[in-house]
Amino acid sequence: MDKVLSQEEINALFSAMSSEDLSSGSSQEKGAPASRKVVNYDFHRADRISQDQMRSIHLLHEYFGRNFASSLSAYLRAFVDVNLVSLEQISYSAFIKSLPDPTLFTSLGMRPLDGNLALEMNPSLVFPMIDMILGGPGRTLFENRNLTEIELNIIEGVIRLAMRDLRGAWHPIIELDFFLDGKGTKAQMFQIVSPAEAVIAVHLELKIGENSGMMNLCIPSRILKLLRNKFDQQWNVRRQKATGSEGEKIYELMRVVPMPLASEMRNSKLTVDDLLKVSVGDVIKLQERVGDPVFVCVGGIPKFVGRIVVQRGKKAFEVSEKYLG
Repeated sequence: MDKVLSQEEINALFSAMSSEDLSSGSSQEKGAPASRKVVNYDFHRADRISQDQMRSIHLLHEYFGRNFASSLSAYLRAFVDVNLVSLEQISYSAFIKSLPDPTLFTSLGMRPLDGNLALEMNPSLVFPMIDMILGGPGRTLFENRNLTEIELNIIEGVIRLAMRDLRGAWHPIIELDFFLDGKGTKAQMFQIVSPAEAVIAVHLELKIGENSGMMNLCIPSRILKLLRNKFDQQWNVRRQKATGSEGEKIYELMRVVPMPLASEMRNSKLTVDDLLKVSVGDVIKLQERVGDPVFVCVGGIPKFVGRIVVQRGKKAFEVSEKYLG
């Protein structure tokens, strides 16, 4: 049942409201704490990677770029230059939208990790490489078309080279076994993570003769977060310097390492034809005289000069000087 207010109660209510307004206004004038600054927060990118880990990933893929340039140069029999252009944290959907269509897109599995890595190569690189593999000069295809099944199988050799060098680059962090999980020309057909999930995009520029193009790697952030401790351990190992006790321990371990030791007369030469004619009982004439010095080689490298002597009925080597080369 509704209550009807009297005039006195209404006046008391208005006076109370006016007093509260005055008290709140006076408290703000007396230096009440200012409102806190509001910062936009994107919950889709809550799994961002720290700057320290980003630096480690940058160094890791710089090393990969150098190795891949060497491997690809030998494979194509042409000079290849690979440069790490940039590293950025974006959503997977943004990464897919930044790629040309069509393109060469591959999904690489990473045992023992539960996840895939994406490797993409622009058509401006793929078609010249296919032409060079088949014996051509590396002509560029100006027609914008999908790769055929035969062309996909031909370029698979380049992908496996990249997988091998990626395995070597990641070895200091974790032993990974990369395998080809799928390849195609439509990046939208491969969903290695959800569209909103954050990924690390590694952009590499490849130059093959007069042709150049981009190769992009896409690494899910959740995989890198699982390896955060391993990145920190590797960073600490790189910064750590060997102390005196550790140096002595390494020295003690090295003292008992066996090394091959041999005395050699290195100035005598023999043709391959004469060597093939040598048989049991033949006498090989040497260029050295009986009193000429003999080299002592450690692991095949000359270190000392001396002569062979007899001591207590056994052959021995007397060092006369250090070999200075």
